[in-house]
Amino acid sequence: MEKNFKQQLILIAVAATCLFFVLNISHLYTGVNAFLRMMSPIVLGLLMAFIFNVPMKHMEKQLKKIKVPSSLRRSIAILGVLFIFIAIVVAISWIIVPTLAKTVVQLGESFNYLMDFCVNWIQNSGWLQAADVERITGFINQSNIVSSVVSLLGGFTSNITGIFSNVFTILMAVFLMLNILGSKEQLQYLITRLLKVCLSEKRFKLVRYIGEITLETYDKFLMGQLIEAMIIGSLVFITYSVFQLPYAAITGVLAGVLSFIPYIGPFSACMLGAIFIFTVSPIQALISIGVFYGLQLIEGNFIYPRVVGNSIGLPTVLTLAAALIGGNLFGILGLIFFTPLCAVIYHLVKELVIKREETLKLLDK
Repeated sequence: MEKNFKQQLILIAVAATCLFFVLNISHLYTGVNAFLRMMSPIVLGLLMAFIFNVPMKHMEKQLKKIKVPSSLRRSIAILGVLFIFIAIVVAISWIIVPTLAKTVVQLGESFNYLMDFCVNWIQNSGWLQAADVERITGFINQSNIVSSVVSLLGGFTSNITGIFSNVFTILMAVFLMLNILGSKEQLQYLITRLLKVCLSEKRFKLVRYIGEITLETYDKFLMGQLIEAMIIGSLVFITYSVFQLPYAAITGVLAGVLSFIPYIGPFSACMLGAIFIFTVSPIQALISIGVFYGLQLIEGNFIYPRVVGNSIGLPTVLTLAAALIGGNLFGILGLIFFTPLCAVIYHLVKELVIKREETLKLLDK
């Protein structure tokens, strides 16, 4: 009787808590947002440390091969990571943002010319003489179209600029990242001790195993994609330069950065590059699409399998589904990080199925 009464009290308390959260969801949402804004330097620093740990480990391995003293390896590797970060910031600040701003103006001018051409064509077309030309031209009113395009692209540019406007947050995140990378073994030791104390031995081994698989999967994914990004970015830049296509630098940077997004990224880079080039020459924009498609065929059939291969062991359909679901749930970070997460889940489920099949075979015997 007393046990049932306690269970009822627990259920009532849980129901009351859920009701409180539902009734105060707006305040809860505001509080969570405020907390996330306050924690943004820490979250960003942890994320950056997780990403840049991959190239740092490979730098340390290379330094070990050339017999650099162990006391200097970490410092040199951290300097290398810092150089990579600065190079990324410079590429965004000096190449992407100014080019986007320039493209906004050029797109406006191109649409002015295009709308003038359409209006003249409508007025001079014999089969449209009986049509209400004023209504047609009003429907494609150039000022409305141009203002919409400029507003859309201008907002996109301001959003990109706004990401990097909070200098304090970025500096704090970089400082935290460097400290984490410099003392990651101590942090790993502390986390291991904490898990040993809090979990049973069986659960500790399970958590450690899952952690090892997760780190290995993300390590392979990030390093493979980093090599892939440098190769495809360089190929796009060189090929566009050979064909004398404009915006070769920004298209190469976009191709490299967006290659981290499986399947969707290269297509997005191609379309964005074509839009930029369209402001200069529509014919060259079509040529750029053909050139990019040819590069993707070469890269997908010859370079990617040899350089990266099936680095995370996830089937193509699941990779695409993971990218789409991750993008819808968490935006750009979801597009990048949800794929290796699904690879970890796929690996664990696959192992579970194999063990279960082996158990069933033993039982049948």
